[in-house]
Amino acid sequence: MIFETYIKDTAYGGYGVGTMPDGRVIFLPHTVKGDTVSCSVTDDKKNFCYGEMKKLITPSELRGELYCPHIGACGGCVFGHIAYGAQADIKKNFVLAQLNRAKLELPEPELFTAEITEFRNRATFRIKDRQIGFYKFKSNDFIPVDACPVIKTTMVEKAKALAAATDGGDYALYVTENEKGEALGRTDAGVADLFGFTGLKAAGNVMGERTITFETKYGVFYAGFDTFLQGNRYLSEKLQDFVYENSAGGTALELYCGAGFLTLPLAKRADDVTAAEISAQSVSLGRKAGLKNVRWFSSPSEDLVGTLKGRFSTIVVDPPRTGLDKKTADFIKKSGAERIIYISCGPDTLARDISRMKDVYMIDKLRIIDMFPGSYHVESAVLLKNV
Repeated sequence: MIFETYIKDTAYGGYGVGTMPDGRVIFLPHTVKGDTVSCSVTDDKKNFCYGEMKKLITPSELRGELYCPHIGACGGCVFGHIAYGAQADIKKNFVLAQLNRAKLELPEPELFTAEITEFRNRATFRIKDRQIGFYKFKSNDFIPVDACPVIKTTMVEKAKALAAATDGGDYALYVTENEKGEALGRTDAGVADLFGFTGLKAAGNVMGERTITFETKYGVFYAGFDTFLQGNRYLSEKLQDFVYENSAGGTALELYCGAGFLTLPLAKRADDVTAAEISAQSVSLGRKAGLKNVRWFSSPSEDLVGTLKGRFSTIVVDPPRTGLDKKTADFIKKSGAERIIYISCGPDTLARDISRMKDVYMIDKLRIIDMFPGSYHVESAVLLKNV
């Protein structure tokens, strides 16, 4: 069945929100609030449906110029059809909607945006038939690409060179590159050359260097083949700035610290820092920074918090999309810390976690950073202070 619908809203996850003939909601990728489209159902649920757009009948005024021929199919830039200013506003509202739904009092948020081309300094490519590409939205259908406007060109060229040397099979390739052009690659393909990479982990074998460094205003950050790092070369420092600006002297605790990207500015302000991360490899890389006032622990946060003694003046957390586990959230609530800095990539879990603490802590500052233009993802930085 093909039918016409008006897109009345834009939802987190990369969907426009329309209405079925029977009154149920239908979620449609590659649409935006204000569109009128014809569409069909691809997944019929009891209370709502997912679908696909068949024809754009009347375009929304929120649509912008397409900067890539694969927008509308590729799963990377599912918001690529939306004008950039409108994208940023939509994502800001994703965060505010969740916080308002949790009945939290909010200050005026800061919104940070930057260039939308070549901003990505890490990416995962798919390789098939010796070509690089990406998957279609919510599928494993391969789209070959010759270029990608949101990824550093030098990363794309390295990826293409490696793909051309594979045996024609299906593989993944993760790449991260610093501003000096030094890059690490990790792939399950069996290749025997570096292809311009500084270090390459191919089918488990390591060639070249195992780490590269990223220079920041707060010190040197070390990255390995599996290191998590913020992927926007223009805006990542805004998270470091937020930690620096809102930290103070005394003792500090950082949970989910990774390899120390946020530990660098925290250590500039605090007298003593306890930093914890579940990945032993990341902790090892963090220690390379030589921060004399930081004690590193390779431990899940929920295990560590049960052993900690004393009081912290500042607590910094940067959890995964799933947010804080309840044990960690309860520890923070009872910690007596003067300030909590919460970095989040999940608006829903951010709101949930702060709501758990709202009788003790309130939002003092809110920074929203459009770290991944073209996608629905958004990063938030929140300062909590005592009620």
